Amino acid sequence: MLEGKIPAFGLDLSDLSLKIVQFKEKKNKLSLNGYAKKDLPVGLVGEGKIKKEKELAEILKEVLAKPEKGSLEGRRVVCNLPEEKVFIRMIQMPPMKESEVDEAVKWEAETHIPLKIDEVYLAWQKIKPISGNFDHLDILIAASPRVLVDRYVSFLKKSGLEPIALEPESVAVVRSLINPDDLKPTIIVDLGMTGTNFVIYSAGAIRFTSHIDISGQLFSQVIIKELSVEEPEANRLKIEIGLDETKEKGKIYQALEPVVSDLAKQIKDYISFYHNHASHIHGPNGTIAQVLLCGGDSLLLNLPQYLNQKLNLPVRTGNSLVNIPSLLPTKKKETPRQSPLSPKGSLTYATALGLALNEVKSWGLKVKNFKNAQTQPSSASRKKEN
Repeated sequence: MLEGKIPAFGLDLSDLSLKIVQFKEKKNKLSLNGYAKKDLPVGLVGEGKIKKEKELAEILKEVLAKPEKGSLEGRRVVCNLPEEKVFIRMIQMPPMKESEVDEAVKWEAETHIPLKIDEVYLAWQKIKPISGNFDHLDILIAASPRVLVDRYVSFLKKSGLEPIALEPESVAVVRSLINPDDLKPTIIVDLGMTGTNFVIYSAGAIRFTSHIDISGQLFSQVIIKELSVEEPEANRLKIEIGLDETKEKGKIYQALEPVVSDLAKQIKDYISFYHNHASHIHGPNGTIAQVLLCGGDSLLLNLPQYLNQKLNLPVRTGNSLVNIPSLLPTKKKETPRQSPLSPKGSLTYATALGLALNEVKSWGLKVKNFKNAQTQPSSASRKKEN
């Protein structure tokens, strides 16, 4: 518990924006301490890599000093690592003593990571079966290039912060969206401005992740091309009209449909890949049972209905507050539409909310994070010694 203390804030950094959320905890209940969102100039971050460290640090300092609401206290931060730069795999290993697992994981990881083991920071977690026992160990491994991680740590320190953990986006999103009692194998589709992450979660663990280039930017670009409008108007049209064939003579739908159809096809392909490569059943049965949407561009009007028809699966927008009922809006406690505590706003802030929950001990989701795994070489990262 962190009774009387302010948890570290969550920082979600992407190519085009940063989002920050911080909670406070009192009497086992969470409330929002502060939050902020800032669009970034093009070129500071590109493809998940920090390009202009000094300029980015100055912007972050300004945002922390003047958040949109409340205050952002302390120097401790949990920051995301871009999903496209993190390699997450579930591997199986024979039963062995606890003292032997660490060394065995180092050697086994070499066959699953497309980088030299001494070029990455490596973290791992043993996954317990939800019932019974297996004749092997399920080990979730995560690795990210050292040069990338070191750059993130350097940027955070230049911003005057103390990074206590760097986490893959998928870990944070699962923490905010998945109720521990929901055992249905699920694919999370995190649709952002610069790309889409797929996360397959089942039986208490991430089983598979992937990243594709279909993005909110692409949605806007096809509308701009079709209707010859400026970007702000395109952004408005995709959210307010989106896939509604009855509005604007169906022009917005016609512009978006080929891209969204491709998105549906790729979701279906990744689900098939998982079904064909899962070494054993995860959860009540081995097939994906539902699709959860998050990310700002999951607000595209009628997107759940469209994907439902294409995938023949239940599709719904996620709820990033599902595990913290004290923060859920009620009729007596309404929140602004884009606040991270509003149903729609939480979709945009899903990663930041999950990161901000890192230290909250009262939170009940049974997914361990890669806490401290990649903040510095001497931390909990697993490295191959020369």
